[in-house]
Amino acid sequence: MSSFQVKKAKREKIYVKIALMAPSGGGKTYGSLRLATGMANEIQNETGKPAKILLANTEQKRGYYYANEFDYDIVDVDAPHNPEKYVELIEFAVSEGYDILIIDSSSHEWEGKGGCLELQQQAGGTYQAWGKVTPRHNKFINAIADSQIHIIATMRGKDQYEVSKDDKGKASVQKLGVGAKQRDGFEYEFTCTFLIDQKTNCAEVQKDNTHIFENEGATLLTENHGKKIIQWANSGEGYTPVVRKDDTPASDNTDNLASVKKEIIAHCTKLGGTKNAELMATLKTFVPSGNPNGIKDVDTARECLEKIKTINPIEA
Repeated sequence: MSSFQVKKAKREKIYVKIALMAPSGGGKTYGSLRLATGMANEIQNETGKPAKILLANTEQKRGYYYANEFDYDIVDVDAPHNPEKYVELIEFAVSEGYDILIIDSSSHEWEGKGGCLELQQQAGGTYQAWGKVTPRHNKFINAIADSQIHIIATMRGKDQYEVSKDDKGKASVQKLGVGAKQRDGFEYEFTCTFLIDQKTNCAEVQKDNTHIFENEGATLLTENHGKKIIQWANSGEGYTPVVRKDDTPASDNTDNLASVKKEIIAHCTKLGGTKNAELMATLKTFVPSGNPNGIKDVDTARECLEKIKTINPIEA
């Protein structure tokens, strides 16, 4: 009797794994936060519960740059960057109830201090030494693939330079990201892999199991990309969205909230941002962090907007 059991294939709920590759200055951190925010908004829209984002920061203080624009928690990941530390990071994010984990960047696990390349040298630097390191790296790959959490992993691009001339013959040097600073083929372990151009910050999909972005071409990554990814991920069995009592479609509420937040942030910028003490005090009456992205419902956002419209900008 055969040990194989055949059944009808069915789509199940999926925890998506997204890779962003770019040369330095390409906008990996910012793009990952926009994606994650769109994913979190859609998760909240479908479940009725706020979704939590954790950014694992290996890029010095770069992970803190955008704390005034997005709502997320952060944890610093210091050397040594061995694979076990990244496995522990994923397990920690799951155990703490985070919905989305941004690993910024995963290149350190490969080429950072204490990463796989250094471990291989410490093991003798021979081809045979990879026999000790590869199983450790594979555990990191498996942790990404098997974990019940959405993961966005950024990777530094392998920088190459191209000299081009404009119509007037003026030469310019452009930095290109060719592949990732990770083990060859690592970028293909993900649901979607985007390559971000350093000059335009536009992303082009290199691999897309969702088939959502295959014909999109190069474009800026936005919250809408994250929204579409979650809608695709939750379209399988084993997922039941919350039934809402109000008559307004949940997607409309999410779109309206995002629009009002955008208007709040634009107005805050005109008022001087964090340098305006009155503005920050007012914002903190609506959200303790003072970050408008932390506002969770559209009515509160609208009330906040009306309040800050009465505030005077700081003098230059």
